[in-house]
Amino acid sequence: MKRFYQLWSVGLVVKTALAIWLPLSNDECYYWVWGHHPQLSYFDHPGMVGWIFWLGTWLESFGNATRLPGVWIGHVTLLIWAAILRRVMNESALTKWLLFMLFSPFFGLGSLVVTPDIPLLFFWSLSLWILLKTIGKGSPQLYAALGLSLGLGFLSKYMIVIFVPTALIWLGASGEWRKIQWRWVPLTILLGLISCLPVFIWNAGHDWVSFRFQLDHGLQSEVWDWTWPFEYFGGQLLILFPLTVWCALRKRPAPNLTFLSYFAWTPLVFFFLTSFKAHVEANWPIMAHPAFLALAFVNFPNSRLLKITLGVWIVAHVALIAEIEHHWLPVDATQLKTYEFTHFDVFLPDAQRSDQPFYLGSYQAAATVSYKLRRQFYKIEGLNRRDFYDFIPESRPSRDSFLLGCENDQGLPEGVLKAGYREVSSVKLSSEFRVVEVKRIAQDSDR
Repeated sequence: MKRFYQLWSVGLVVKTALAIWLPLSNDECYYWVWGHHPQLSYFDHPGMVGWIFWLGTWLESFGNATRLPGVWIGHVTLLIWAAILRRVMNESALTKWLLFMLFSPFFGLGSLVVTPDIPLLFFWSLSLWILLKTIGKGSPQLYAALGLSLGLGFLSKYMIVIFVPTALIWLGASGEWRKIQWRWVPLTILLGLISCLPVFIWNAGHDWVSFRFQLDHGLQSEVWDWTWPFEYFGGQLLILFPLTVWCALRKRPAPNLTFLSYFAWTPLVFFFLTSFKAHVEANWPIMAHPAFLALAFVNFPNSRLLKITLGVWIVAHVALIAEIEHHWLPVDATQLKTYEFTHFDVFLPDAQRSDQPFYLGSYQAAATVSYKLRRQFYKIEGLNRRDFYDFIPESRPSRDSFLLGCENDQGLPEGVLKAGYREVSSVKLSSEFRVVEVKRIAQDSDR
């Protein structure tokens, strides 16, 4: 396995360097803020990604190295999958598979963006590896480890729950359920519940708001759009790449690899069905991608189609890095995803020099300004959609005057107006944003 580990180590070094250089996305800045406000859980997601950024706080002096703990966790996930596939691949095939994965969308540049998907993928993969080792063995330690891994996965992202029905479907369809030592399954359930207690404790103290938000956000929508299923299908086809999909479909896996089909297709089909009820983000079925790519590679390890796919991915990686470094695409920069790296820079001068409290109109703006200035700025409570900032006292104005950086069509939230605050002046910064001076006018304020 020397060549495999050499390539893995080179990938780790390159990823570390790129992670330090590449700017944080808006969502990463948001999770960085969580790292500076450690909690058992958060409104938007469980606490794992915030804890990971908390681990990275001591690296903040080195470029964007605060994300490195998450990047390293994501890279270790490849070792877990190598252990899963070692039963059917020799060193040469594993090395080719690793090269293939290092340029895939979610394990290439995508793995440098530290979101809840990073620990979700790690614990999903670890749980699968433990499950495969558990088959036919009576070790209670393995059953306990499976519960622990699933519980920690639940602290990463709620979507880990899809692992359980996926595993049960595979065990039932393949007949492997006969090899399960069912007397130890309660140990799996017990360790799973114990290890995910933090998120239940937080939700119990907040009216289960996080669970309700995720269910409403992912499984239903007040307005239905007939294009959602087509967007989902097209998005997954583009990310996985058509040639890879063709390789995955052309050949049935060997009997000892049927688990790849179930752990690839079950999440993909599940989210396709939910796309008929709500909009599905492209990254939601991310847990299916390593099994899907492994299935394609195991079927055709020397396929010209996969080599073409790898070539396309390499070109895409180089083009994206070049675009981040120097805008070159013949497209309006504001229409590209990379625009988010500078989207809220217009607020930086006012936030930096202001001698008054400076609030922002969205969690993305507040988090990005906070990260770039390495000072905590807060979204004002009640403005924009509900998020982490609405649960902390720092988002509630207490002084008689403050500044608010917001979109041009945003006004003060109802709670702030009831407290007696009013706009007294406004300066337009761009076609999208302005800075508003706000003062408390009413004398009968309840603050």
